[in-house]
This record gives sequence, C-alpha cells and structure tokens, in this order.
Amino acid sequence: MYDRATESLWTHYDGRAVVGALTGEVLEPISSPLLAWPDLKAAFPDALVLDRDATGFNRPYGENPYAGYDTQSGTAFLFRGTADDRAREMQRVVGVAIDGAARAWTLESISGGEARVTNGAVGDTPIVILWKAGQASALESTFIAGGRDVGSVGVFSPVVDGRQLTFAADGGSFRDEETHTEWDITGRAISGELTGTTLEQIHHLDTFWFAWSTYQPDTDLVGD
Repeated sequence: MYDRATESLWTHYDGRAVVGALTGEVLEPISSPLLAWPDLKAAFPDALVLDRDATGFNRPYGENPYAGYDTQSGTAFLFRGTADDRAREMQRVVGVAIDGAARAWTLESISGGEARVTNGAVGDTPIVILWKAGQASALESTFIAGGRDVGSVGVFSPVVDGRQLTFAADGGSFRDEETHTEWDITGRAISGELTGTTLEQIHHLDTFWFAWSTYQPDTDLVGD
C-alpha cells in the first residue's frame, strides 16, 4: 500500500511504513474481526452494509479470484521466505502480539462443534478466544458460499471491573463461570448479571502460519 500524501510504502500486515518519508511510522490498529452475517445482524442491527446493486459497477461479488488459495496442504503463493517448519505454511492461525510477546493458535486447536472457548495468555496478559461456527472461508472455493466453515473468532480481555472471568461455550453462545452471564461472539453480555457489558477487544489476526511466523519469528505456537 502507499499513501497519496507522501507516497510512502506501507506493509498491509502490520501497518508499518517501510519506504519513503514516513519510514518507521506505524498505523494504529483497529480491531475488525470477520463475522458471519447472522452474528453481525444480531450484534449491530443498524450497521451499514454495501448494497451490491447500488455501487454503479458490475462486479462478481461472492466470487473468489484466488480459488484454492486456502488449502492447508499447499504452499504460500509468491512467498519467497524460509518457512517455519513448526506448522504447514498455509495452516490457519489466530495470532496475538502484546507488549513484545507473540503467540499463535492453530484453527484446529480453538475450534470445534457449534462454539468453543480458549482461555489463555500472551506473555503476562490473560486473554480469551471465542470461536463460533458459521463463516465460510473466502479463499477456498470459486464461490465464497461454498468455502468450508472456518468460523468466526473474537479475542478479548477476560477482566471485567478488576475481576478475571473464566469462559465456556454454551450452545452457540458463551457463558462465564463466575456470574453465569451469557455473551456473544462480539464480546457483548446479552443476558444475566453483566448484561450491557462489553469485553475489551484485543487486536488479533486471522491469518496463515507463513505470514504470522515471518513477521513474528519468536512466536509461540499452540496446536499442530
């Protein structure tokens, strides 16, 4: 990427300027997790959505120009680095970096069933990873709707008002053991004692192992 004001070049992975007048500057990350459409509608009923028929352009929305890219047994297209052999290049991972510490979880280690919770930590910082089924891979099939279900991921601080909560999956939602409050995939408390509370989002990346391990070579890896 480049900006039109200074024509500095930026890496899309971490928002860092690597060439030009702003070299060394880093953009502020804003958490923007990928969500399945029903979850988005439920959590944000007033969200703005692209009207495919009102863009003024004829585009093949819903199609994937990189069919077959998301294949766990393949190699990374155009990747010229040295692959970290702790996992396959195209292994899907959830990566989190906090205060110089980095950890990645394989998709298989955090997913399964209708929903799943992973209580963990990155360095000294506790986190909770919420996973919910229902989202298709956008990079596998020619038509996105035909991609395998890779689910939606949210990463949050489990600390609310100074108290660290312990989470577990409960059907298609989540519940903490301390207050038995029900939470959704976006980290909102939707019923129970803490209704109206929202967990603090922790910036994460849903990405492939070759990319995460290249930018975070000292990362821990959880799962195969």
